[in-house]
Amino acid sequence: MSYVVTLLILAYNEEKYIERTISKYINDFHKIIIVDDKSKDGTLNKCKELSSAHKNIHIIENAKNYGAGRSFELGAEYFLESDSDYLLKIDGDDQFKYEDVLKIKEIGTSEKPDFIKCDRFWEKGIEGNIPLIRYFGNAFASMLLKFLTGNWRINDPLNGLFLVSRKGMQEFRLPKLFYRYGYPFYLSTYLSNISFEKEFNTIQIKNTISYQGQGSNLSAVTMFFKLIYFTVSVFLKKIKIKLRFSALQISALLDILGFSSLIISLYCLFKFFLIRFGSLVASQSTWFLVFIIFFFTFVYLIFQAQKAEYEYKLNFFKEL
Repeated sequence: MSYVVTLLILAYNEEKYIERTISKYINDFHKIIIVDDKSKDGTLNKCKELSSAHKNIHIIENAKNYGAGRSFELGAEYFLESDSDYLLKIDGDDQFKYEDVLKIKEIGTSEKPDFIKCDRFWEKGIEGNIPLIRYFGNAFASMLLKFLTGNWRINDPLNGLFLVSRKGMQEFRLPKLFYRYGYPFYLSTYLSNISFEKEFNTIQIKNTISYQGQGSNLSAVTMFFKLIYFTVSVFLKKIKIKLRFSALQISALLDILGFSSLIISLYCLFKFFLIRFGSLVASQSTWFLVFIIFFFTFVYLIFQAQKAEYEYKLNFFKEL
């Protein structure tokens, strides 16, 4: 049985790169979906020129600038209406290597995973100078992803090169929180955390990205608070999921005890600062000592919970 892979290209103000990006893949994919996010330059015109010459190109024109996350969701909705089995997503800035994209397509059709994600943080993974905000943003997001999924081998959650199966996308709904930034992070978290419910299999491979002077529109402060809010909400939802599986109920109980310890430790820290810098009269050292005890209790309990979850989730994850 042959599997059909659709290529999704997201574009916003990519006049300089979009024609080169599309032209590489015209003969390699059954269908190419391009989502133009209300570009202000000549990106859309170049896409239309190529579309008029090639019947396998379909263009989605956003009515306004929705953001990369919402553009991905619109492209995915169109994909689900087609007869394709897999959706392979790239960006219109020609950062991804042609060989990597075709490798993902080949692995998808041969290994039949539900999700292929990429990791660019290895010795040959970055060509050029990565914007500093992206480097630190990815490091922070990677730590959160490991914590949220219980999988300490998963990495680079903001990588924009990935492949998702039809099954993986059918129930996917992107929260408005990620309409502009961070949607690959949400997708990685979502698919990993329902892997043991839906038996979704994830493959992680190394890829190389070429930075050619492209900047970043990422708002670091906005993204930081979004990820913190998202982390707490997903952590609590994950506990509910794990309680339904006998193999993970101990892990869920450790999560509950660990989260309770964190709340107590933060309360003790708050009291410490009230005494230290406010008018409250009490023993500073006592509150700080209690904070230390409960905080390290939180770290220990979460580590044990993650260890149990990690061993279970390895059944649905592998690296190539």
